[in-house]
Amino acid sequence: MRPHFRLTVFGAAVAFLGLAIGTAPAGAQEAAPNECAACHASLPDAAHAAPVAAFKEDVHQQRGFACVNCHGGDPTTADKDRAKRPESGYVGAPRGQAQIAVCSRCHSDAELMRRFAPRQRVDQEQEYASSVHGKRLAEGDTKVATCVSCHGAHGIRVVSDAKSPVFPTNVAGTCAACHADASHMEGYTLPDGSPLPVTQRDDYQKSVHFEALTTRNDLSAPTCNDCHGNHGAAPPGVGAVANVCGTCHAVFATKFEASVHQPIFDKGCIECHGNHAVVAPSPEMLGTAEPAVCVVCHGGDDDPGFAGAGRLRQDFDRLRGELARTTELIERARVAGMEVSDQELALGEVRNRLVLARTEMHAFTPDTVVPIVNEGIEQLVAIEGAGNEALAELSYRRRGLAMSLLAILLLVVALGMKIRRIDRRPHL
Repeated sequence: MRPHFRLTVFGAAVAFLGLAIGTAPAGAQEAAPNECAACHASLPDAAHAAPVAAFKEDVHQQRGFACVNCHGGDPTTADKDRAKRPESGYVGAPRGQAQIAVCSRCHSDAELMRRFAPRQRVDQEQEYASSVHGKRLAEGDTKVATCVSCHGAHGIRVVSDAKSPVFPTNVAGTCAACHADASHMEGYTLPDGSPLPVTQRDDYQKSVHFEALTTRNDLSAPTCNDCHGNHGAAPPGVGAVANVCGTCHAVFATKFEASVHQPIFDKGCIECHGNHAVVAPSPEMLGTAEPAVCVVCHGGDDDPGFAGAGRLRQDFDRLRGELARTTELIERARVAGMEVSDQELALGEVRNRLVLARTEMHAFTPDTVVPIVNEGIEQLVAIEGAGNEALAELSYRRRGLAMSLLAILLLVVALGMKIRRIDRRPHL
């Protein structure tokens, strides 16, 4: 069994934001004696002393809860036997379902939670019971994650704390503590009977989602629990993948739902984009030559899908090429000092056309993409004309300036020669 599933006598399950065994008001334990902490803090082994130090940073301690609220017992006596008497409600270090019960005692109590976290849901216990973890735990599998596995036991922090193991940037690492451990995951299988992979974290770190989350600090970027759920964690399943992706990519999901591929693709979006290693989409994904994903299923000129993929790629390349060329033209005019702000705005509209074409592509019907591309090309023709006019005006100005400078130079030379002739005349 993994170390973070082993609980010491003091290392009980204060799960998720598990608050109390009883309904004692917060602050009541602060004034009462706490011989539990005093005794454990004096013990020489770190396994018993460390929880006392960790609990100082715990959100529950900050709300006025103490050891007794989760572990039970009598905190007013330093005598170990008296402190742990069953009649004092001592439960020690709860494991498995007992952990869930300890945490849900408060976290399922709507009235109590309104005093501390009124926006927090109070159905986590029910959600957990419906999860793959909860179902396996109910069947006797003690290796599965419980509240403490993700939230910790004595140093629990609010989710919005960057040091919390369930803060968005830390979620993948928290899940990987089990799911990237081959020995821990041994024996778990996929629905087809094949071993459950342990490469999810490594794959996710290659994804556009991970890059957005960690490099661009976009905390709305998806991580494990955004797709799989947290308390109700479960694999999306074949029939739900497009819906899960569509939570964020709603327009793409709508287009795909109406496409010819929808009834064919068993794995939905994953067929082309993958699941954990979702890389940034690129034009190279589309077309009739590798590395295009279309060639995985389509091939040969007599395949309508193959021809359609080639046509789509040509349309995209045409619009992208013209956009790049026109953008370079307008940039030259701008750098030269010409007024081209209207053209720059118009280029932005063409870029939107390109995005719209990429979106429409998920319907996999070239006839819906071609009009968008043609409209973009027409806009680029007008922008290019304005850009050429700006460069022509620039050339005209430069020629006029050159002629003016030449005329001034000739005038200066003539004046100089005149002055010299005047200076050479004999003085009377």
